[in-house]
Formats: sequence, C-alpha cells, structure tokens
Amino acid sequence: MFSTPVAQISCPYAEEWNARLARLALEGEESTALDFGYKHESPDLSRWGAPAPELTRWVGRMCRQLVEKLTGRSLAEAYAASRGREGGNAGGAEVGVTASRSWASVYRRGDRHEAHFHPNTAWSAIYYVSAPGVCELDLLDPRPHISYFDPGIALAGEDQRIRLRCAPGDLVIFPGWLRHAVPVFDDDAARISLSWNLNYAVARR
Repeated sequence: MFSTPVAQISCPYAEEWNARLARLALEGEESTALDFGYKHESPDLSRWGAPAPELTRWVGRMCRQLVEKLTGRSLAEAYAASRGREGGNAGGAEVGVTASRSWASVYRRGDRHEAHFHPNTAWSAIYYVSAPGVCELDLLDPRPHISYFDPGIALAGEDQRIRLRCAPGDLVIFPGWLRHAVPVFDDDAARISLSWNLNYAVARR
C-alpha cells in the first residue's frame, strides 16, 4: 500500500557520452554556473551541444517506458485514464514526456543538498556523469506526518531514508513530489550529475 515507484537504469551510451558531458558541466561551472553555497549549478541543458540533447531524449524514453510498465498501458492510454478519473477528457491526445527544466550539479568537498522536492513536476530524473566513487542519493519517506509520532513499533519503515548508491552512467527516476537529498560529499575530485524536471506534453491529434 502507498508504494513509491523508483527506477535505476544503466545508460548504454555512458562510455561514449560521459567524458564530453563532464567537460561541458565543468566549463559551465567556470563561466555561468549559479553558486548556491552547497553546490554549483549550470544553465539549462537545452543550451548545451551534443550529446546533451541525445541524453535528454533517452531520459524521456526511459520515463515513458517506466510509466507504461507501471500502468500496463501506453502513455496516451494511461494519461487518458487518469484524466477520466478527474472528470476530464484526454481521449485522442498524443502524449509525450518533455523536460520543463534541466541542469548540471557539480559537488565539491563539503557540498551537499538538503531534503527537497520539485514542485509542478511529474517525474524527477538524475543522471550521474562522473564521481571518484559511488554517488549517494537519499530518498525520504513521503508520508508527511509520519515523524510526528513514534508508535513504539515500526511496521512500515516509518520516517526512514533509503540511500541509493549509484555509479557514473546510472539514471534514477522518481516522482517529483518525493523528497530527496544528497549527503555531504567528501572527496577532492568533482561529483557531476545532470537533472531534469519531466512532465507530460499533450497535443491533440
């Protein structure tokens, strides 16, 4: 009950793409990155050259496949069924997955990202480009009031964090409402990841 879908996928093009993506991320860090004090963030990936557009398209395909596997329907059918439950009508619509925003994050020693979520986002996606070791990502229990009472016996993982251990070339996809965090990074080499806010794009036939 109340399960949360999370996918961790290895990119078959990682060996071909990652070195170039890492260079683009570091160039962005030096020139136009935003410094949040806990990490550096580059401009939107749509401004990058190859292979960023190809990676974004692959991420969109992986998200579509995840939804279709979870629902047992095509993306258009799943979207129409959801709209129907809400009294809307999406019949005859072509539905795709689009990135409303994308960026690169560069973490240096001591950097971290506290728990947060991505509003107005159907799916969050993170792709790991380079790191000296494993890339850790914490996923937090999404039940909002679970931490306010300790029943004495935990039966359903109350208020736990699930820590994913990823490697460069891994893609993680999870709902945009799921709180997640990056624990303190402790290495001299950079940890580089790319992120997307994904939503459904609807076009009438």
